Amino acid sequence: MHWCLGMYSSGSTWAYNVTRQIAASMDPSKPVQEHFVSGVVDVAALGRPGRTHIVKSHDIDNENTVAEISRRANAIIVTIRDPRDAVTSVMLYQDRDFDRSLRQVEKSAHLCARFAGDQRSLLLRYEAGFIDDITTLDRIAESFHHPLPATERARIFASTRRAAIEAFIAELPQLPVVRINLRRPGHFADPVTQWHTHHAGRTGEIGRWQHMLTEAQVSEVERRLGDWMDRFSYQRHKAQPSV
Repeated sequence: MHWCLGMYSSGSTWAYNVTRQIAASMDPSKPVQEHFVSGVVDVAALGRPGRTHIVKSHDIDNENTVAEISRRANAIIVTIRDPRDAVTSVMLYQDRDFDRSLRQVEKSAHLCARFAGDQRSLLLRYEAGFIDDITTLDRIAESFHHPLPATERARIFASTRRAAIEAFIAELPQLPVVRINLRRPGHFADPVTQWHTHHAGRTGEIGRWQHMLTEAQVSEVERRLGDWMDRFSYQRHKAQPSV
């Protein structure tokens, strides 16, 4: 089992889809079973034999679920991002207010930090541009203990370019199995890839928080996640002196 554990808006859906495609490529005879987990896990589904299980999660409310996934995971792909940009992205693309966005990012950041130093973990930092680096596929493939064939490497990387993702998201309303968010008319999600309508149209801008968050909001993010930022070498903001 591979666990794709990511902060919100950290490129985690990209990492999850690359991981599931690599898993399928490594052993085509062994079905890949995908799981998105946020609460209580279906242990029976997670333990079905003869499959490669790929779990995607952000924050998980149930501690027993965290323990169960950790116990079963052979590898953990952890994605992180400057929490100020993560909060800004959730606000911008998921239409959520600051307080809710910060709560989500904070919970996911702490869970990522909990496993970032695990010997099974591969830590991917958003600001390093791992999404646009083809060698990221090789690093993930190493967790399966087999090299990724060059043809599969090129194919998977091509399928995860922004244009390809945007084209797939545009087709979501026509797919036979999608989830519809009734609270957000016109919002669709694919339960296999976990691509949502809100993943379209993103620029991936780094440092967006500097012109989108207020000083008070920046201070609140850093108050609650300052130690986390220090651990992962995200420099704290220095407020500009008033004129």
